[in-house]
Amino acid sequence: MAQRERPQRAGSSGRSKRAPILDAAIELFLELGFDQTSMDAVAAKAGVSKTTVYAHFGDKLELFRAVIARGGASLDFDLDQTMLASVDDPHERLARIVLKLLQATTAPTYLAFIRVLTVEAGRRPELTEAIRSLGVPHVVDLVAVALREDARQRGYDLPDPEAYAGLFVRMTAAGPQMDALLDPEADRDPAHFEAYARWTTAVFLAGLRAGDLPNAPDSAMSQVFPRLSRANS
Repeated sequence: MAQRERPQRAGSSGRSKRAPILDAAIELFLELGFDQTSMDAVAAKAGVSKTTVYAHFGDKLELFRAVIARGGASLDFDLDQTMLASVDDPHERLARIVLKLLQATTAPTYLAFIRVLTVEAGRRPELTEAIRSLGVPHVVDLVAVALREDARQRGYDLPDPEAYAGLFVRMTAAGPQMDALLDPEADRDPAHFEAYARWTTAVFLAGLRAGDLPNAPDSAMSQVFPRLSRANS
């Protein structure tokens, strides 16, 4: 399960300053990139002292990680609400999860973070490691729960629910994400996303329900989880 943000080091009187610091960091990371964003600039934009920034975040990499984690926490909350509101039908649950995921990961802020990471990850591998350190995205846990329930209801053996859940998330989200990256002005039509979510879910479940499922490759756990979904905010 994905890790949460670490407890704040600053005292309770300074906790209210954490949010504006993160807000400022998001704007600057997206506008300037990681290398060109300084802690001084974040402090100035947030209207706090540099000492205050460092009281909450030990360095710029920790600040970047916190920005990613906050976006992930927001998506996690939406997904949990979706699960609570879902019916017992696993297909319906999965389709609703996909819809939330598509809405989040084709949003402008998410796409902007992907562009920043694409440009800078080659020379800044620590950015990728910061994202990896957050652990398995919560969406994978929720999908695995729904897949287990579908296997139970339909009477088939699912050899590795987490690996299949990661594959499901990546397969259903990758196409629309790439389309949005290539054409940021494209219409994000909710009806289209809903139809796509239901169609891809039906196709995936039909494959699982056919039975005789292979075990996931040993490398699957490190390859199929869409860790960059944490970039949404």
